[in-house]
Amino acid sequence: MKTSRIALFFTMLAVAIAMATASQAADAPSGSPIQTLVKGNNAFAVSLYRTLGTSGGNLFFSPYSVSTALAMTYAGACGTTASQMQKALELRLAQDRVPLAFKKLGQALEESARDSGHKLTIANGLCLTGGDVSQKFKALLQSHYDAELFGGGLDEINGWVKKKTEGKIETILEQLDPNSVCVLLNAIYFKGVWQNRFDKDRTHEAPFRLSATEQVTTALMHRKGNYRLLAKQGFQALALPYKAEAMSMIVLLPQDVGGLPELEKQLTDNLSQWLAELDKTPEQQIEVFLPKLTLETGYDLVQPCKDLGIKDAFSMGKDADFCGMGWKKGDLWISQIKHKAVVEVNEEGTEAAAATAVEMATKSIQRPTVFRADHPFVLLIQDRQTGSILFMGRVANPAKAAP
Repeated sequence: MKTSRIALFFTMLAVAIAMATASQAADAPSGSPIQTLVKGNNAFAVSLYRTLGTSGGNLFFSPYSVSTALAMTYAGACGTTASQMQKALELRLAQDRVPLAFKKLGQALEESARDSGHKLTIANGLCLTGGDVSQKFKALLQSHYDAELFGGGLDEINGWVKKKTEGKIETILEQLDPNSVCVLLNAIYFKGVWQNRFDKDRTHEAPFRLSATEQVTTALMHRKGNYRLLAKQGFQALALPYKAEAMSMIVLLPQDVGGLPELEKQLTDNLSQWLAELDKTPEQQIEVFLPKLTLETGYDLVQPCKDLGIKDAFSMGKDADFCGMGWKKGDLWISQIKHKAVVEVNEEGTEAAAATAVEMATKSIQRPTVFRADHPFVLLIQDRQTGSILFMGRVANPAKAAP
């Protein structure tokens, strides 16, 4: 194995395809490794959301995909590099317990989707692009992350991505460094159908208020049905379940058109509690207005990871310590992290994840409560059984595809 300074290329991606309405999250056994992992993953999801979302535009990513790819890398980290990654990723289990917890969580997610008739595919891979890693590390990825091991370059990597995302993402990497050793990959693909589909005949063009003075025209879907709605000070949360209620889309809608920044400030300390409260809220008749949308996003995650405290892993030839991959300290480091995601929300369901803002009317005896997502909002796609946040985003402008 080479001992010269070599760059580890680290890549991740996420695609979800689903048809949506939201649900709640029934916890795994309290204190179990799965639940401990989920709580940490969801906390990391909010931290990454806030780090990525500083521009204020559309935002969409898969925190589960990012967590999984980084956890595979963490399995080969040592010393301070490992400590920084554990803290930033909110991994609340010992390093040697994390891989098995991810394996069990992945199996639970796929089983839940399969039993409810949805399609959820989680795929991990390790592409050797010019060097090698220890047999022990490769064996761990295969046994606990079901990772596919293969060799090659850009064509092989992008081909793997395209296949695992059913063509939704054709390219994850544009180039490789001449000193590239390997690329770690994760892909997640979800396709589901709403528990109650929206009628296409009711979809109509309507204003979406970007701010108090600006608006665009978008296609607004509409239906009446029984949903769980949580009313809090300054915002409402609506759960739109997918078929069999195994998965849900959750929309966090500020009361005011300019209320999203304040809502986002509260996510870190309150999101888990809000989701738990929403899960216990009884259904009521709601008139829902939700925009159709398609978002395609791409992120370079090196700086966001540094902002979250992962410093040494990117320290070229110095502090990066990936001894668990069979390399001396300083000889192997993370060179790039790429993440791409795609989401489409329509009358039948949701393709990936996005956020939708809706304005509510006062409930009365004669007419249902109105939840009108016609201004910026936060959107989640969550697995009900485990509570895992698979996708997370912000819809600032449904008429604009890019962030």
